[in-house]
Amino acid sequence: MGLEDTGRYTEGVLRLLQFVETRRPTGRRFGPDADARWTGFRGDLETVDRIELMIRDADAEWPGGFGARLVFDLHGVAEDEPFGSQWKGLDPVDAEELWRRVKAEAPPASLAATLQAIAAAWELTLRPHAVDAITPTDRLVVAGASAIAATIETFAAGAALDWADQVIVVASDPGPRQLAIAATSLLNATRSATIVKPADHAGVKVPRGSRIIVSDDASAADRAAAASMVAR
Repeated sequence: MGLEDTGRYTEGVLRLLQFVETRRPTGRRFGPDADARWTGFRGDLETVDRIELMIRDADAEWPGGFGARLVFDLHGVAEDEPFGSQWKGLDPVDAEELWRRVKAEAPPASLAATLQAIAAAWELTLRPHAVDAITPTDRLVVAGASAIAATIETFAAGAALDWADQVIVVASDPGPRQLAIAATSLLNATRSATIVKPADHAGVKVPRGSRIIVSDDASAADRAAAASMVAR
């Protein structure tokens, strides 16, 4: 979890928040009203503090959907805590530059564009990945950034589907993990899907008959773990 990854995570969060705020404006995050509130409230706080408060607020609204805890697999952090004691945060100067750049650009206009923006923050390229129709009784094990994004889009187009109950994501790296937790707010879920690393997959219970969805950009370890989980 170096400073570069912290910046990538933060940019991904801001892109997601832009879309969430555009979809359902609150006046709390972006825009003149939000800026006015911050000016009256900030005191000695800096932009980096504003961003962290926004993340905390969003993570409370969509539990597990924004915080760094799941993205970086931080241990010993409470489920209702986005960061934990290990979190060092973004450099204040870098946070200011990122904030100005994000605000100057148009927000993502669709769910797919939001996923692309999060992936781009991690220098990932999402490619089309075919996903068969998903029913409420399906249970899925998903690996690979493109597969994660395609599955989220399929859930968004479906009916009576439950991301948290139906999906297990296998992801070693923070970029795909952030895509997976983004589904919580994108799909208005009440909690995140289960996200596991290959080293931990043996302890995860997988329903019999679960389907595997794996894209070519999945790492070899993620691919092997996903295959092992559905083969039990």
